[in-house]
Amino acid sequence: MDPEAKILKFPAGAADRNSVPEQEQMLQTEAHTATALLSSPESQQTPPPVWMQRFVLVCTVVICLWTGLVLAALPWLPAWTENSIISDFPTIRQILATGFIRGLVTGLGLLDLWIGISEAVNYRDRR
Repeated sequence: MDPEAKILKFPAGAADRNSVPEQEQMLQTEAHTATALLSSPESQQTPPPVWMQRFVLVCTVVICLWTGLVLAALPWLPAWTENSIISDFPTIRQILATGFIRGLVTGLGLLDLWIGISEAVNYRDRR
């Protein structure tokens, strides 16, 4: 039996042994180029001005606190189930009146309050 007969031959277009190192070399070159681009001073962006960072923080905190308060309190008010939007859908009204859904929405509101307070407490200027 011929030793060359045992060698598997791939169909045309399939990767063979010679193309694997070329692919690895291309990947290494691309990775090196990406690293060089990321580390170059031109690609490093300066952080926005401090006043803009603080403005975004205040907007984020106000929106989170307002949304959290609404979501925490609204499910327990009569307006939750007695409004014109769901008055035509008694099944949806019944589902929204369950304690599970009210508790779920209240929990999301409390989570939103926590996120807003956490953002305010853990703020650091990027300079």
